[in-house]
Amino acid sequence: MTKLIGIIFLLFSFFSNSYSDDIYKAFAVAIYDENKMGENIQHKTTTQNDYNGICYVKIAIFGKISNNSKIEVNIGNSIGNFQEKIPITNNKNIVIGYEYSFKFYTVTKGHIEVKVDNKLYDSKVFVK
Repeated sequence: MTKLIGIIFLLFSFFSNSYSDDIYKAFAVAIYDENKMGENIQHKTTTQNDYNGICYVKIAIFGKISNNSKIEVNIGNSIGNFQEKIPITNNKNIVIGYEYSFKFYTVTKGHIEVKVDNKLYDSKVFVK
């Protein structure tokens, strides 16, 4: 899991100087099952494994996020339940975004959709 956070940090450390007042990127980062076995899905269109039943999804949101923002993550018809929020910082220890974890209870299959305030940011990954 620390490798995943390290990858996110390296990929977006160069965005530290372009921090704006709006969300400029939100996407699904990883998916894993109840046993914490999973995969990085940043550059994939389909998952390698089947994630039927209970699973977890991590997303990353970069930019300024309001406390009133409505963050939704869905897999097909299954709605994610918020679990935790972790700040993502640059090399100057400035918060440039957040990593969110969501738990799903009844996943069958479908695309992962990441929405913030009803705006769709990511829907490219299909979960088997």
